[in-house]
Amino acid sequence: MARASEFGFSDGLSAEERAACGISKLTAQEITALNALVGHDVTLARQGGVTGFSSAFSARHTAQELAAAGIGGLSVKERSCLDSLAARAIAIGPSPLQTFEFVPPPPVPPETPVPAPPAAEVHGDLSFTIGRGGRGSSFYGSSVDLFVTDPSGRFTVGVGFSDYRGRGYFGPYCSPYEGPFLLY
Repeated sequence: MARASEFGFSDGLSAEERAACGISKLTAQEITALNALVGHDVTLARQGGVTGFSSAFSARHTAQELAAAGIGGLSVKERSCLDSLAARAIAIGPSPLQTFEFVPPPPVPPETPVPAPPAAEVHGDLSFTIGRGGRGSSFYGSSVDLFVTDPSGRFTVGVGFSDYRGRGYFGPYCSPYEGPFLLY
C-alpha cells in the first residue's frame, strides 16, 4: 500500500482485491480518475494530519466524480470493498521520516464592504422667552423649528411653531405711534 500511494491506488492492489472491488471492470480512463480521487483524499488526510474521514470514500465525492471514475457501475458489495480499500490507503499515512506539511487553502478575495445607506438628517431648535417690563408689561414666548433633510438632497421639510403672549399697555415712550417716535 505504501507503493500504491506513490504510483497510484490501483497499482498497489492485488489481483484478488482488484476483482473484489470491481476495478478489473473499469476502463483505463476510469482507473486514472479513481486513482486521482483516492490520491486527493490521501493528500488531504496527510495535510490535515488525520488517518481517516468520517464518511465513506464513495459518499465524499459528487455524482460526476463517481461517474468519471466508473464507481456508479459497481455493485453495492464492490463499492463497499472499494470504500474499505480507500480507507486503508488513507489510514496508512505518511512515512515516519516525512515531515508534516500543511498547505493552506487559497485565500478568499476580501469582501467589499457596502456602506449603510445614509439616514435622513434631522435638525431643529427650541427657544423659550420670558420678559417683564415697566408699567405692567410682560410677554412670554416659545418657538420650535424642526427640519428633516433627505440624504440625497432632493428635499427638506421644515415645520415651525411659535407662541407669544403679551399683557399690558406699553405706554407713550414705546409705541411707534406715540411719544418721541412720532417725530421720526
